Amino acid sequence: MMSYRLVDTSFGSFGLVARDERLLGTFLPDRQRAILRHIGERFPDAVETKHVLPQFCRQVCSYFHGKPVKFNVKIDLSGMPPFRQAVLRACLRIPFGKTASYGDLARAAGSPGAARAVGGAMAHNPLPLIIPCHRILRSDGSIGGFSSPRGVKEKQRLLRLEGIIDWEKAA
Repeated sequence: MMSYRLVDTSFGSFGLVARDERLLGTFLPDRQRAILRHIGERFPDAVETKHVLPQFCRQVCSYFHGKPVKFNVKIDLSGMPPFRQAVLRACLRIPFGKTASYGDLARAAGSPGAARAVGGAMAHNPLPLIIPCHRILRSDGSIGGFSSPRGVKEKQRLLRLEGIIDWEKAA
């Protein structure tokens, strides 16, 4: 059975979808109505379950309070192309408060020179926050894009939370 849950955080409602204790999708904090709409679009068969992945949900709340967290949760990337899986798994290894470039991530995924393709993989990340695509920057250190509903401002907010840089002052 596919389950979803909303978690109240200091940033808003965070959404998650899981099956058999494995994360299938996450949704960065937003208004509850928006998160529920996104879950319904991507996972129409998911049913609300208030007690799915309780330890992970506590980690999410800790993260949004600015605490360094290494998420301890199983993920499901099945059905994705092998290159995309390799990129997403390499991104998982970037710790809280650190960044990497698209080129760094391409090399870590075993495909040096595929920085542009890495950008495409990041744009299709089904598990934002858990797979920290917000930590990927351009080779010149600029912020690059972010495919969340709030765009680059959300990426800046997450990077600021992790103490990486205050992008508003740097701009």
